[in-house]
Amino acid sequence: MSNPVKQFYELGPFRIDVANRLLLRDGEPLPLTPKAVDTLLALVQHSGQVLNKEELMKIVWPDSVVEEGNLTQNIYLLRKTLSDGSNGRNYIETIPRRGYRFVGESHEKREEVADFLPAEQIKVQTVIEEKKKNEELNGSEGASTRKPISPLHSLPPSPIHRLLPLRLPWLATVAIAIVAGLSYLLFFSRTKPPELKATIESIAVLPFKPLSAGSDSENLGIGLADAVITRLSNLRQIIVRPTSAVIKYGNLNQDLLTVGHELNVDALLDSRFQRAGENLRVTVQLVSVRDGTPLWADKFDIAGANPLAAQDAIAERITRALALKLSGEGQKLLSKRLTTNAEAYQAYLNGRDAWKRRTTPAIEEAIEYYEQAIRRDPEYAQAHAALAKAYALLGFRYDTQESKQSEAFPKAKAAAVRALQLNELSAEAHTALAVVKQRYDWDWTGAESEFKRALELNPNDAPARELFALYLAAVGRLKEAKTEINRALELDSLSFQFNRDLGEILYFARDYEQAIEQLRRTLKMYADDPQAFAAHRLLGWIYLDHGLPDQALEEFIEALRLQRADSTWPSTLRQAYTAAGMQGYWRKWLELQQPRIQRGRLNPFYLAQIHAFLGETGQAFAYLGKAYEDRSVRPAVLQFNPNFDCLRADPKYEALLGRLALTRSAETGK
Repeated sequence: MSNPVKQFYELGPFRIDVANRLLLRDGEPLPLTPKAVDTLLALVQHSGQVLNKEELMKIVWPDSVVEEGNLTQNIYLLRKTLSDGSNGRNYIETIPRRGYRFVGESHEKREEVADFLPAEQIKVQTVIEEKKKNEELNGSEGASTRKPISPLHSLPPSPIHRLLPLRLPWLATVAIAIVAGLSYLLFFSRTKPPELKATIESIAVLPFKPLSAGSDSENLGIGLADAVITRLSNLRQIIVRPTSAVIKYGNLNQDLLTVGHELNVDALLDSRFQRAGENLRVTVQLVSVRDGTPLWADKFDIAGANPLAAQDAIAERITRALALKLSGEGQKLLSKRLTTNAEAYQAYLNGRDAWKRRTTPAIEEAIEYYEQAIRRDPEYAQAHAALAKAYALLGFRYDTQESKQSEAFPKAKAAAVRALQLNELSAEAHTALAVVKQRYDWDWTGAESEFKRALELNPNDAPARELFALYLAAVGRLKEAKTEINRALELDSLSFQFNRDLGEILYFARDYEQAIEQLRRTLKMYADDPQAFAAHRLLGWIYLDHGLPDQALEEFIEALRLQRADSTWPSTLRQAYTAAGMQGYWRKWLELQQPRIQRGRLNPFYLAQIHAFLGETGQAFAYLGKAYEDRSVRPAVLQFNPNFDCLRADPKYEALLGRLALTRSAETGK
């Protein structure tokens, strides 16, 4: 099979790789963004012609409206790059008040090019070693001898829950290698150059982009990014955007500066990879969002059937790289072995993929994968921690088998404890144990201690911050809860669940207008989310308590539609509402749900809320008793939801708080 023919332009010692939007010198890619290369390519293809600024911007940014400063910055970077090593030759001429013209000589060539350069043996070349070598040669930082690489394009991303299972065991090794270089940049170079300290406070790792398309290239690219994000999130000194926030930014033509501003970060890690059988080459570049300049670049070549075996050695080198800046605990966080079993790691990745869908069948699927990972490697702490979180969530689902639900919390607790026995530094395991202590043991002090330990270990863990926010609401600390959920949103503003939780916390505070606005905005952005029905239902209750029953009706009906209720129910419930208002609606709803209620397939705590709204306090307390027994009580809702106001003067309400080891919150105002 012949190799593909690729198009190039040669300009003196430089070569433009058209397909990959790279500028090379002596075969090495130079640190330019794809849009800067596009700018040069446009000028070269119109060699000798004057391109006015408007024409040039339309060529480079055909579907975007950008400021002229972006073009000016590209021209500046091109001139700086082309003049370096070219004897000061001028390639780009400025025509005052008009535009630019390419004035150098260029030649178009087409060549057969192999898809992949032979990979070397595992090579982790950290920036520290490079800096040392350059200083020895040049007596300086040696920036001119670096061999940085340029970003590449990728296929458009799909939602992460649609990814095919990843089949490559390289992700953890590559992640550790990249973290080694970034760790040096983010810590050792904080004083040289001085501007980096003010620049690198937050970072986003974009999906890795394949050099050539393949059946699983997109999946691998997202998986590589996810692995690096997971590792970097353990570093306390910077904010790292989670995978859910960056997954959509793999589009071929997206401008890096635009992406960086949308993600509100100081720097982007933009990367590419090549594959050939079991070999993998990864090149990475850290780009400043402020001006588009590359800050650091490196490459990692990996060969062999099971590179996971090299994790410990690579992690040891990272520890040496960070030794002067991280505590002993911080070193352990980066060097801790996850697993050397490729099959266990693959099963764990499949479990994470299923977990992100959050439906009950998906959670059960994730549990099967995590248990498979543990069978492959019984000491895989990360899999035990993930299993604990999955079982804890399953414990609140009533659309699963009763036996699975009743066993969920004890299994969650056992998995969390085992994870911490294997790795006390696992933030995920501390979070899982915190949830179990809160929702199963009613151990509020112990839960808070575990949450704080988790966030101490990983301040960038957005899900842990969200769960801590819900804990704070449960113990009656609404102001702190609002602060914590906003911190989670700072890390992942695109999370449907976080946005919904903020709306609910505002509702608890009786700030109806802001709660409605928040949930409307959330549903506008995430109308297709599998859990959107829950946000519609919450919005319905807020409308109802805010004195807007007609709007509440529409939200309740929409929630039923999304839950695929019987097609006759909406008209039946509308008739009941017309006849007797929301009291009629909820009485008819209870009537329609009787088969599920009798089988125990509806959450008793939600039934208690409905009966409280109807003024049926006896039945409300009866269902609250059941909710206490099966751990479905939501203490924050119990304390702050207006529908329970009618119960709070009853001694049985104080008794229930006592059983939950809670006291009445001063923030309820009741």
